[in-house]
This record gives sequence, structure tokens and C-alpha cells, in this order.
Amino acid sequence: MLNITLAQLNFTVGDIEANRKKILKVIEENKDVSHLIAFPELALSGYPAEDLLLQPHFLAECKKALEEIITKSKNYDTVIAVGLPYYEFDLYNALVVIYKGEVFGIYKKHYLPNYSVFDEYRYFRKGEEPLIIEINGYKVAFSICEDIWYPDGVERKTALAGAQLIVNVNASPYHIGKYSFKESFLKARAQDNICFVSYVNLVGGQDELVFDGRSLVISPDGKIIARAKAFEEDVFTVSLELEEVKRKRVMDLRWREASSRETTIKVKSFLNLGKRSFREPRIEYLPKEEEEVYKALKLGLKDYVDKNSFEKVILGLSGGIDSSFVACLATDALGKDRVIGIYMPSQFSSRESYEDAKTLAQNLGIEFHVIPIENIYNAYFKEFERELCEIEFDVADENIQARIRANILFYFSNKFGYLVLSTSNKSETAVGYTTIYGDMSGGFAPIKDIYKTWVYKLARFRNSLKPDIPERVFQKPPSAELRPNQTDQDTLPPYEILDKILVLYIEENLSPEEIISKGLPPEAVYKTINMLRKNEYKRKQAPVGIKVTKRAFGRDWRMPITNKFKS
Repeated sequence: MLNITLAQLNFTVGDIEANRKKILKVIEENKDVSHLIAFPELALSGYPAEDLLLQPHFLAECKKALEEIITKSKNYDTVIAVGLPYYEFDLYNALVVIYKGEVFGIYKKHYLPNYSVFDEYRYFRKGEEPLIIEINGYKVAFSICEDIWYPDGVERKTALAGAQLIVNVNASPYHIGKYSFKESFLKARAQDNICFVSYVNLVGGQDELVFDGRSLVISPDGKIIARAKAFEEDVFTVSLELEEVKRKRVMDLRWREASSRETTIKVKSFLNLGKRSFREPRIEYLPKEEEEVYKALKLGLKDYVDKNSFEKVILGLSGGIDSSFVACLATDALGKDRVIGIYMPSQFSSRESYEDAKTLAQNLGIEFHVIPIENIYNAYFKEFERELCEIEFDVADENIQARIRANILFYFSNKFGYLVLSTSNKSETAVGYTTIYGDMSGGFAPIKDIYKTWVYKLARFRNSLKPDIPERVFQKPPSAELRPNQTDQDTLPPYEILDKILVLYIEENLSPEEIISKGLPPEAVYKTINMLRKNEYKRKQAPVGIKVTKRAFGRDWRMPITNKFKS
């Protein structure tokens, strides 16, 4: 029997000292129950460290922290696997295996992802060598994140060379639908290789990325025997009966034939550790989709605010669905004492909007202020009129109201150090139905990657927990209230149609003609895609926001601003 501890922790990029202390704390707490403790990918540096990895003094600090862990490990009768950027003639994404003050192996990541949000070829050199060590007579192999995505990759080679347990360490960011896909292929790796697979993932928010945790241990027959919590730190130990692997392999003729052709991989170290008591595994529940997305947003917002040392956040409350939902999200993530809402009515704001904003703030228990903008707007208008003579009210006059509101929010931000939360959603950002330097502005955009129809879904989910958003907010037509009797649908297709078009174009990469073939109205399709293309320059200036979809604006979406391609 072998006891393995998976340390699913929330590390902070660049806070090497705090990361080191967190690692040592887990080792101290689990040294007597575990034979092997595994930490996530690049745990010491935090992930992704981006261009910090190009700074030699940053790498030197990571190496110093590693040496301190190696020194401390003399006191522990357990194997420790720690991820960090490792420089050896070149820079590697590496996993260092330590025992009793010595390094018993260094595994260097083989497959470097260079798609979506990943840029690992920019920083790292590919590793070539597998790593197997033997603990108490059992062979344990190691790999890092992307390596296990390849069915004929390093895991296959090490398993055929006799490894009964594969330890895969990860910093795998979340998006909707990704977990179920990962679970299916991890089960396949365990079954195909007739071995145990332990998958330890990072948890926490880092700029626009959120890591969901949900670390796993999977048996040789593809069953989940342990799963950590979703979107929370979680450290657990599981006892593995590795003799099961031997029994299954000897009964499998395909395995015996395949393994007979595998060149033997040299075992780096042979370790004998004391016995450990049996640890009962646990399987944490999987949240349903709305809860999962809400947890991702909440964690991403909380970590962005806390890790960047903001005391409070501030947002404009309009009485609409977007700002109402963001206020609930911020209150749940940070607590009511750290959230401030400001209602900024103009001559076009309805009494109902004020009532809904005030009721929401009272329900949440957050600080609430009313700062009318009509006099400020009139002062602007008089100055413009003096220079331009007669002015016909149009979109410029609508947008100046949004910019006045942004100025008020940023005044509070500058005066008191609050973080301004933008409340623009993905649908609006996609088609430019948001004012640059106005409601689009902010220090952080929690729902930047949430389509409008999903804002309603998530707000309904949040209200099922505690009905803080007034029902009228769900019922009234969405409106920016920048002119009399305005609704979003004066300018945009209905959101149910708009969002379908956007998902097919952005995430599924379909052409306009392919989208139309799915039954969507041609006029709406061409209008939507034209608006999306024309507003690329705005999106390039948008604040950072939390990625939850397969293809988010930002690192996922790298379209040129100057672009004459028509489709």
C-alpha cells in the first residue's frame, strides 16, 4: 500500500516566500500519513508567471526557495514532488522529486502547450527524459499537465516500463465543459495503461484565469476513487493498493504484448519508507453548471481583489440585471463591508430603476450612494452648445452620460483606493454596445466572459440561494436608459438570437453562412458579425475579466484591429 497526498492549493504568482511556506506547512501536516506529497505545476513561482520567467533574479529566488525546501526535507520521511521553473542550461517547466535532503529526480515537461491562453514555447524548453522512482517496491512515474493529454505520450512509455502509479501535476485553467472532458480522458489513461492516475490541480484566480482544483485519483479500471473540492483549497491523502495493478496486468494479454516491446526505462531511485495507516478516500460532489460558473466567478473576483491588495470594490448600480448580478457576486466573494454601490440617475432614469437599485443594496447590506448626473450633463451640454451651436441629441449625447458615470466611479477609486468593477457582459462587449471610457471602464470586469442570456441564468441561480435581486429586474426589458423609452433591442437583435450567433462565431469558429444554415436569420447574423468586427479596437482597451468560456476575449481571442477580411 502506498499513501499519496495531493495538495490542491491556491498559490500567488511571484509570492515565492509565501508559496514556499504554504508548501512546507502541508508537508509538516502530512509527513506522518503520506509516502508521497505532490504539489501543482509551478507551485513555487505561481502559474502563469509569464515574463517574470525571463528575469534571472526571479529564477534565482525560485531556486533559493527550492533549496530551503530540500534542506527542510531532511526532517521528513516522505517524498516531496514540487513544481517550479528550473534553469539548467535552459529553462524548463519542471517537477523536482525530493527525499531526506536530496534531489532524487527532476522531471521536465515534455509537451508545451502553445494555444488558447498558453504561451509555454515562449518560456520553456521541452524535456525529453521520463522519470520513474521506486517507493517501497512500487514504481511511480511523473508527468506535468499537458503530457497526460497525449495517449501515446510519456505516461504510456513509463507505464509499459512498469510504473504502477502516474503522478500528474497541473495548472489547468477552467472553462465551461472542460472538467467532464478531462475526467473522461484521465479515466482512459488509467484504463489503457492499467495503472493508478493521480491528478493534482491548482486552484485559485490569476488575472483572467481561474483554476478549479477538482484533483482526482483514478483506479486502473477507470473509476474515480477520490476527488477534491471544486474551487477551494483541499489537501487529501489516499491509500493505493498498487498490487491491484500487478494482478490486472498479468491477466491482460494485450498489455503483456505491448510491454514486452518497451525499452526499459531506468529507475532513478529506490526508496524504502515506513508503513502508513490506511486513509479512507473521499469523493467531493460536482456542482451543476450554473453553480460551477458562479463559483468560478466568485473565486476569480475574490483572488483578483485580495491578491492585488484592494480593500474595497465600487460599482455603478443602475437597477438593471448586469449591475445587480455583479453586486451580488462581489458581496458573496468579498463580504458586504467591502462593496459600495453608486446610483447615478440622469433625466432619463426611471423611478423603478432607483427603487430596484436601492432595494438590492438594502437586501445585500452594502454601502449605497445616490449621485445624480443631470446637472453635470447639462454643464457639459451648455459648453458643447456654446462651441457647436445647435446640437441634435444622438449617440454622442447618450455616451457622455456613461462617461460621466465612469468619472464619478474613478473619482472614488482615486480618492479611496477602491477597485472599480465594470458591469459589461460578453454580448455587449462583442458588438460594441458599451461605451468606451464609460460603462466599459473598470479595473476588473467580472462578467466580461458571460453572455447576456447567461447573466439572467446566473442571477436566477443566485436568487435561488437568497432572493436579493428584485423580481422586477428580471421582468423589465434591458435598457441603458440613455434616452427616453430606450431598450437594448432598439439596436440589437433579441439576446436569445444574438448570443447564439456569438457562440457559433466566437467559440465554434463558424462562418456567417454556416451560422445561417443553422436556422438563424441572415440579417441578424450579418449585422452581429459586422458589429463584432468593427468593435475590436474597443475590446483591446477593455479591463481584464474572468475567463469561463472556451474562447474568451483577451488572450484567447487575438484578432487584428486593422482587418479588412469580411467574414
